[in-house]
Amino acid sequence: MLIVIDLSESRVHLHDPDDFGRFSVAVEGSGDRNDLAGVVDQSGLGRLKEDGQHIVVDPVALRALAGAAATDEWDEGLAGMCAYAAGKGWVEDDGVVAHIEPRDETA
Repeated sequence: MLIVIDLSESRVHLHDPDDFGRFSVAVEGSGDRNDLAGVVDQSGLGRLKEDGQHIVVDPVALRALAGAAATDEWDEGLAGMCAYAAGKGWVEDDGVVAHIEPRDETA
């Protein structure tokens, strides 16, 4: 699944909510680290890590972003993804760590 943060609209949405083999964040629009941290905080998504390359995503916020896709089966998939991430050290007390990946604006 891919979390898309649009800085120009201060909006967060979820792409491919049923893809539990991928978990990352794409940032669209112009802005700086403070703009990104503000959108992440304002949306309730989680928090931007100090390194500026990762976001710690609150699973409750992730479920809310999934909307109607968040069925019992979805919850099981999320739990599996979180268990895998925990085994890799990608889970913190307040959520699952997602890498911010470059976004190709021409795609």
